[in-house]
Amino acid sequence: MRHFLIGTLALMAVGLCSAEALRPNAGPFESAEVVSAEDVRYSAQSAAVGAVVLEITVSEKGEVEAIRSIREIPSLTEEAVKSVRRWQFKPALLYGKPTRSRTAVAVIFNSVATYPLETVLGGISATEAGVDSTPEPEPIKVTSASFVKYPFNSLATGTVVIRANIDAEGLVRDVVVIRDVRTLTGPCLEGLKRWKFQPAELRGSPISSSICVAFVLRPPNGS
Repeated sequence: MRHFLIGTLALMAVGLCSAEALRPNAGPFESAEVVSAEDVRYSAQSAAVGAVVLEITVSEKGEVEAIRSIREIPSLTEEAVKSVRRWQFKPALLYGKPTRSRTAVAVIFNSVATYPLETVLGGISATEAGVDSTPEPEPIKVTSASFVKYPFNSLATGTVVIRANIDAEGLVRDVVVIRDVRTLTGPCLEGLKRWKFQPAELRGSPISSSICVAFVLRPPNGS
């Protein structure tokens, strides 16, 4: 059975700076970035495919303080949360100074039964402000995305994690493979090239930022 990404998906690669950090004359903002990632378990018992989007609170030391799911798949969200909680991040910077922030990771559960399809996605409404009334930059939005086609005759399985740098015009300038799975990374990079983005904004102006996408691929028959 074919399942496609339906509805909306936003990757909040721009961190949400503290009110103190957004002081007058503060410098350019650099979002928090994932620097190492573990595999995300894709249970063979789950028939679900699609995107789980998690909002991650990253401390000024790069520690994961909290995780909140903003787009869920009931049978898969828990596994995504467990794995991402163990990932390592570089903290956001404001004028070169580490600052507490929020960022997001999109985990795409992609089985062999899913075929590549460009799917137009709308933006989602702004995330509710945290209890600390943190100001919120406008996030990068994914306006078009596609699943990855599983490589022909491959039996590999696992999670490919990619960080993509998106410029102020919404174009992918370069990518960094954070977690590599031989035979799967290439198709994931090709698939990501077809994604389209609306750039992040800070104080009403487009800015360069980065997003993190984890492609969790499962081979034929979940083997």
